[in-house]
Parts: sequence; structure tokens; C-alpha cells
Amino acid sequence: MVSFTGLAYPANQLPEADSGPDLSKLSIESLLDLDLRSVMKSSTGAKNASAALFILTADDIRRSGATTLPEVLRLVPGISVSRIDGNKWAVAIRGFNNQFSNKLLVLRDGRNLYTPMFSGVWWDQEDVLLEDIERIEVIRGPGASLWGANAVNGVINIVSKKLTDSQNTLVSAHGGSMRKGGGIRYGADLGNQAYLKVFGRYREYDASTLNGHSEDAGDDGRLSKLGMQFDKAWLGDKLSLQGEVFSGWSGGANQVSPRISNFNQPALAPPYWYEQETDLGLSGHYLMARWQHQFNDDSSTVLRAYWNRNERKSSAIGAHYRIDTVDIDFQHNYRWFERHQIVWGLGARLNFNNTDNSPYLGWLPNQRQDEIYSFFVQDEITLLPERWKLTLGNKLEHNPVTHDEWQPTIRLAFTPNDKHTVWASVSRAVRTPNWAEQDISYNASIVTPFGNVAASPFTPVILVNAVGNKQQDSEKLLAYEVGWRAQLTSSLTSDVAFYYYDYDDVAATSLGALDFSTLYSGYLIQPVTFSNAGQASIVGGEAFLDWRVSDDWRLRASYSLAQQHFTGSQPGQTTIMFAGSVPTHQAMLSATYQLRPDTMLDLNWRYVDSVNVEGDSVPAYHELDARLAWQVSRSVELSLVGKNLLHEHHLEYGKVFFSVPTLVQREVYATIRWEF
Repeated sequence: MVSFTGLAYPANQLPEADSGPDLSKLSIESLLDLDLRSVMKSSTGAKNASAALFILTADDIRRSGATTLPEVLRLVPGISVSRIDGNKWAVAIRGFNNQFSNKLLVLRDGRNLYTPMFSGVWWDQEDVLLEDIERIEVIRGPGASLWGANAVNGVINIVSKKLTDSQNTLVSAHGGSMRKGGGIRYGADLGNQAYLKVFGRYREYDASTLNGHSEDAGDDGRLSKLGMQFDKAWLGDKLSLQGEVFSGWSGGANQVSPRISNFNQPALAPPYWYEQETDLGLSGHYLMARWQHQFNDDSSTVLRAYWNRNERKSSAIGAHYRIDTVDIDFQHNYRWFERHQIVWGLGARLNFNNTDNSPYLGWLPNQRQDEIYSFFVQDEITLLPERWKLTLGNKLEHNPVTHDEWQPTIRLAFTPNDKHTVWASVSRAVRTPNWAEQDISYNASIVTPFGNVAASPFTPVILVNAVGNKQQDSEKLLAYEVGWRAQLTSSLTSDVAFYYYDYDDVAATSLGALDFSTLYSGYLIQPVTFSNAGQASIVGGEAFLDWRVSDDWRLRASYSLAQQHFTGSQPGQTTIMFAGSVPTHQAMLSATYQLRPDTMLDLNWRYVDSVNVEGDSVPAYHELDARLAWQVSRSVELSLVGKNLLHEHHLEYGKVFFSVPTLVQREVYATIRWEF
């Protein structure tokens, strides 16, 4: 694992999403000299940049023993990762964790994985061949001045290995007590600087148990995926085409009966609820093209376009939605005189939504088209060579809901010598309203004042109906950050960052006046509408220490703090969405040992403080993961992985929307990796 606080690429290099050396083979000194390209879009060396950045290398991913992206992200300080059930996750940075983490921007090779339906990521379908990842770059803090709305609390970019490093055949598989799956990748050199990669991936999760019962909880799932990438280079140009297609399903648990994957749907007659299946079929595909052109050593451009489709369907409740996104953006990097490294760009995105509504869940309107346009510019100014750098940036986005959104940043870095960097930043970021907050209509629950008795005009039940708000505004953040990075010795590095987040117009739900128009039918309607009635502040920080004790032994430790304070403008009538859903304290201690030239042992202990999810209290826990690997030959590796070894099971998240949490269980599974 490598910890940086900034990233960039020099002006004479194209910002290739799939480029980069083998990070696992570099020394700490070399890693600090590394130029990174994918997230910040600007030309800044890692030594003197001014953002809190953490890099997971391909070697870190392999030695984690993980088979999913959220499991890998557990290794990053400041990230809150919670497993909701067998196939759903909640992932967030520095606050507001939920199944659709709406203040976190996730990219894959620069492609936005955000869905406008919930302002988040469907982690159950973002399954990748982990062996094909070069690195994962994580920025803790706003990235809105470059990436726009929803890059509020952080940015994650998943970077694939470049095709020139994939000219072989890779076969991997895993299987054990709770999971099974695998993948295959084939790379070919077509000649004349043309390369091709094709791959397939399959994963399946067995159902867990609910509340300690031995019966099947129904939260199993599976996913199949096929993909390709083609690269062609000539003179100063490079063309890249890549795409994927996937299908699968995602099961869900029931809070009463652990035998079937149901949800308690409210009803207007005794017993006022009934079991409703929540299994979802999911499918989709994307196609992306990227053209890079190098004018000279000081100027380059990138033009990228992609089409993405996601479909999810629940036959039980008759809900089906399809989201198409067409995105195109242009970026130009150039050096102006000797002290200015400028990057600017234009972008346009079309989101189109088409849903089939049901009596229980609907979207009004059920078809919607949003057009979003953007412009950004950033100038990195060298005030004093090798010592002071000032970065000024801003992004303007126009959307059909809140119209023009400005998201500026100012960053300053001081490098007194080649061992230390101190940096500070002030940034503004916004999170624009999603379609659910504006358009949803959902029968959430039934309130029975006198128990399960027959409804009448004298003892009416109350139907709680969640409805969208067409006037919903953006959430706004003003973020203050400072950090210090030091190479204390040739084998010891530290990284410390502190922040203060001041939020305004935070998304909340507010109670409306009771609707008596249905009283003659024996019930009343209690509307619950989305609003911007919340305010919040979060004070916290992260500290990370990396010590290479010897060539065979490495220790890493981290600690993160997030002190959260929330207020509502209407006490007793307002509920701030996902307040208190990230732990106040988190800690991690990991060790990697090279026991023999062909044998490795990896241990990772983590502590996660208690959280509160929409009124559900989730207790603190600590767990241990372990991996023992044997390098059978140059091309074959076998490993035995244990997850959550300290306890038979524990809870990590609470109930939210359709997702009913299940207990995370102890697991043991084996993996094999074969390259030839």
C-alpha cells in the first residue's frame, strides 16, 4: 500500500487511464517520485501535491485476498465500508455512508459509475477481474473542481492494467464456504502497436443467515460479465475502445422469515403487511472510446465518449427501470511559460430514465431526460521551484434542476526538502438532487394506533407515503483540509490529514400535514417529503504509517476520526438522511511476511466503531483477515483466505429502503491464479 497526498502527470506524458509501472516493485523513494495521472487531471508530482491521496497497488489487492472491490477498499484509511447483506455494500469517505453513497464519486478508467437514480454506485454489479487492476487511486476530500457534482467527500478511480502488460493468458478462481467464482483474460499483440484484450468474470455468493438463524436468508446473488479492450497507437496518437456486458441477479433478505428473500410491504388490511420478494434482476453494458493526441512536450488533448446502460427489474412488485447515459468530454493540458501547468475541459452528459411503475413504488414522471453541461479549468502555479506550489481551479456545471453550480478550490503545498510536504486547501462542492429525491412515490410503512385491529373511521391506520420534492436543492459543502506527508527514513513513511467539513442544505425527510381525503376508506396518509432542512459539520482526520521492517516484513497502521454534528431546521419533524452512519473511530493494523521465497503470510486487523443507520444502532466490532499463499511456480499461485476470523458473525449496517441487513459471517476459501 502506498500513501500519497497528491497526484499528477508531467506535461510531456499523455494521461492514459491504463498506464503506469509495476508499483509493487518500486521502493518507497521511487513511489514518492511517481507521477500519477488519473484522478486529479493536472500536472503535479506526488511529492508536492495538495490533496489526501491513497494508492492501492496490484500487489496490495492480490495480498488482501479479496474477491470484491468493497473488500479491497477496506484497506484505505478514512473509508467506511460496511457489508449490508450477501451482495450489497455501503461505501463512503468521511461521512454519510449508505447503500448509494451519494457524496462519493467512483470512476473506472475515467468512466463515471454514478447512477442518477440514487446518486450512488450499484456495488452488486460493479464486479471486476481484480487481477486485471493496476492500481486504485483514492482521494479523500472534494474533487468537484475537476469532476463536478457528487465528487463531494472523495473520489475513487479504478485503473486497469495497460494492454502491453496483459499479453498473456490469466486464469483465476476462488471457492469456499460462502463464495465461488473466477475469471479469464487473454491478451494479444496484433502488430503495428495494436493490442487486444478479452476477458470474462463470474461470481456467486451463497445466502447468509438472518439474526443467527440457521435457515437461508435469501440474500444470495450472482453475476456474469464479458468484456474487451482494443488499443492502437501511431505517431502522437492513441485510440482505445473498451466495453462490457453483464447480467445477474441480487437477492434480498426478509426481517421476519429467514427462509425466503422477502420484504414487509405495508397493506391497508390486517395484519397490515405482507411478504414481498425483493430479488432484483440486473443487466447492462457500456462502450467507451478514448482518443489521445500529443502535440508536443508541453501540450496534449484527450477526447472520450461512452454509452452506458443499466437495467434492474423486480417482477414481484412490478418495478422495472432502465437508465441510459451518454457522456462526452474533452480535456487539454498545456504548459504556459515555465510556471503554469494548465488543464481545462468541456463536457456534456445525457441521462435518460425509463421506468415501469407499480402500486408500491413509482416515479413521477416515469420517463425523464436530463442534459448536463460543464466547463472546468485548473492552473497549477510554481511560486518557488521545488518549494511552493499554488493550485487554483473551478468547475461550472449546468443541470436542469439547480441550474448553474460553481465548485472552486484553492490548494497550497510547501515542500521544505525532499522528505517533507505540508499542504492546505479550501474547496466548495455540491451534491445535486437525484431522481428519487425529486420523483419517487413509495408506500414506506403502516402505523396502527391500536395494534392489529380492523380499520374504521374511528380507528384509522396511517399510511406513510414517501414522495419526491420537485424543489429539492443541492447539498453544499465548504471543506477545509491540511496535511503533512513525510519520508521519515528510507523504510518509514507517514501521512497525516485533518479536515473540517461544513455542510448546508443537507438532504432530509420532513413530515407533512396528514391527508384526510382517504378517511372514508379507513386510513389516513402521512406524507414524508424530501427537503434540504439539515445542516451538518464533521471534524476529523486520518493518520497512516508504513514501515518496511525488512525485505521480508512490512507493517502498516492507520487510524481515522470523524466527529459528526447534525441539526435540523424543524426539530421533531426532520430526519437528516444517513446522519451518524459512519463510525467515529476506525483503526487498522496489518502485517505482510515473506516466510520463505515461495510462501507469504498476510494479516489484517480492523476495528470499526458503532454507527446509527436511520435509527438502527449497529454495535462496534473488530475482525481479523488472513491469507497464506504458496507460489507453486513462476506462473501459479495458490492461497487460503480467512475472513472475519475472530467471530462467528457480526452486523455491519442497518435497514435502509428495500435492503434488510444480514449478519456477516466467518468465511474460509481458497484461490488459484495461473498466468501463462
